[in-house]
Amino acid sequence: MIIGIIAAIVVVLVIVVMMTRKKKTSKEQCPIDADLLIKALGGKDNITALEASPSKLKATLKQDKDLDVETIKTLGASGIVAGHLTLTMIFGKASSIICETVLEKIK
Repeated sequence: MIIGIIAAIVVVLVIVVMMTRKKKTSKEQCPIDADLLIKALGGKDNITALEASPSKLKATLKQDKDLDVETIKTLGASGIVAGHLTLTMIFGKASSIICETVLEKIK
């Protein structure tokens, strides 16, 4: 009898947990306008490499004359470091999904 009650409580708890658990989407949405970022980096033909670290997005470029740093800032970059033909942008935790989205678009 007690085992039946305990089993019923466990089943109810499992159902409650499953119902309240936030559903995960199969693919996260990019939090910025990736097309605008590509344009701000000088276009898809100007981007030679793109890589993400946990908080940063690093773009290697063919030339840096067409960069639009102000647009990148408006997209949410909290910091930008420009080097010779490289641009490192701090987008926080969203950096990896932004990188994936941009890479898909410039293929």
